Amino acid sequence: HKNMKKYFVYILFTLFFLNHANASYEGYGPIKLSPTVLKYFKKYLDARTVQNKSMGAEKFGRGWLFFVEENGEEFGYTYCPQGKQCDRSPQQARRACIKNVKKYLKRKGKCKLFAKQRTIVWDNKRLKIPNNATDKEIESILRDYNFID
Repeated sequence: HKNMKKYFVYILFTLFFLNHANASYEGYGPIKLSPTVLKYFKKYLDARTVQNKSMGAEKFGRGWLFFVEENGEEFGYTYCPQGKQCDRSPQQARRACIKNVKKYLKRKGKCKLFAKQRTIVWDNKRLKIPNNATDKEIESILRDYNFID
């Protein structure tokens, strides 16, 4: 019984931690995605897109975490290679975003979590983008929630 109790506490802790681990990364407030960010967000959502040419069989995959700079002008994301189990830390995608802000916008910026897999989490929303959504449908969803003009 003692081991069962420890196991149960461990499961509860893990569930609680995993559900709240990304909370401090989530973005909030008004944001408009730049045309570049929109283009790459659609790429991020498309599992058939080559995410990384140098990865051989793992070049395809589904978008995992998508971060945007608070002004919507830059981004960074990670993907989960096809056929793999992923539990990626948000740090990698966040760092990619910060690096892009520095490289392309020539300044420092804060990057926040915009989407987890196919769900937009900005402003505590839980907007699921359907798997078979077309580019036009994705744009329509983003427009309806004021993420693009």
